[in-house]
Amino acid sequence: MLQFLQQNLMLLAVIVIALIALLLPMFNAKRYAPEVSPKNAIDMINKRKAQVIDVRKPAEFKRGHIAGSVNYPADHIQNVLKELDRTRPVILIDQTGAGSRPVAKLLRGVGFAEVYILETGLIGWLKEKLPLE
Repeated sequence: MLQFLQQNLMLLAVIVIALIALLLPMFNAKRYAPEVSPKNAIDMINKRKAQVIDVRKPAEFKRGHIAGSVNYPADHIQNVLKELDRTRPVILIDQTGAGSRPVAKLLRGVGFAEVYILETGLIGWLKEKLPLE
């Protein structure tokens, strides 16, 4: 057994790295929030009246944003928590999806049950050729 491990060390390293890569999204979803594809986000907006919160800076928001979204920059979101409906799903949007994670963690921490991050942010939205205002 030891000889097998020594002879196949590289193979074992690849297997471990692959497992980590496969499990990482699951851990991120538990730690922050699950990601939702642009198509699923549209369904949630239309069918479940999800709140769409763009956490980018106001100047970025003005250059283009998803219709119906509101702009609450990530560094000011704690000041507007009372304006959000805790009974409706929340979809967080930024440029790439990574900047929404701390906001998702905050919202979940203060009692929002359904918080989602738009997968790959506006970049993914535009890749799907979906419109911006």
